[in-house]
Amino acid sequence: MRPYRRSSFLLGVAVIALGVILLLNNFNIIDVSVGYLFATYWPLLLVFWGLDLLIPAESGNRRNSGALITGLVLVALGLLVIGNNLDLYELDFSIFWSLFWPVVIILIGWSLLRGTSGSGGVHWALMSGIELKQKGWKLEDGSFFALMGGVDMDLNAAEIPEGEVRLNATAVMGGIKIIVPPEITVDYEGTAVLGGVKFFDEDSGGIIATRKSQYKGEPASGTKLVLRCTAIMGGVEIKH
Repeated sequence: MRPYRRSSFLLGVAVIALGVILLLNNFNIIDVSVGYLFATYWPLLLVFWGLDLLIPAESGNRRNSGALITGLVLVALGLLVIGNNLDLYELDFSIFWSLFWPVVIILIGWSLLRGTSGSGGVHWALMSGIELKQKGWKLEDGSFFALMGGVDMDLNAAEIPEGEVRLNATAVMGGIKIIVPPEITVDYEGTAVLGGVKFFDEDSGGIIATRKSQYKGEPASGTKLVLRCTAIMGGVEIKH
């Protein structure tokens, strides 16, 4: 099961559980304050999400350092917030939230500004998935955004034009995987904020990490792929 599929599954389980509690409350079978439950235990979503990043999608696979760090931060943050909500201790998260979400929004806007729409347009995976793996799909300049969702692109199956193709890939609490034919030259620039970006064998991740690199393919291919990748509490992977 792919990472974004597992995240969607956990979210679906949480929504179904909420619906069951509401149903039982309406028929006076139980007497539970849904508002209290949500206000107290919503950080479990962060814990589940962190565990999703820590546990490999397939046995034998290893998570990159960015995913591991992000997963640990999310699990720790979720548990800390739950403990604070249960009055086990008192922590002031106001400064953290005052900084965190504005920074995330600024980084998303920065990704939009530096990205390219091109003839391929802008594609959004909002709590959903985009798969481009069918034989004959056309590769064009464009941007892909995965917001709590996933994008899976296989360029081996694509119709790739000669010349330079520019792609902007941004994953916010989601994942993007791009499979590139080995004969194509790739210019790469990646930024990770509490996330990870893996460019073939080069792994960048952690609190904040940036990297520029190039993979030289076969000159006869006549194609160059320019990738600009950003991972915010998520991951982007480029592989052969």
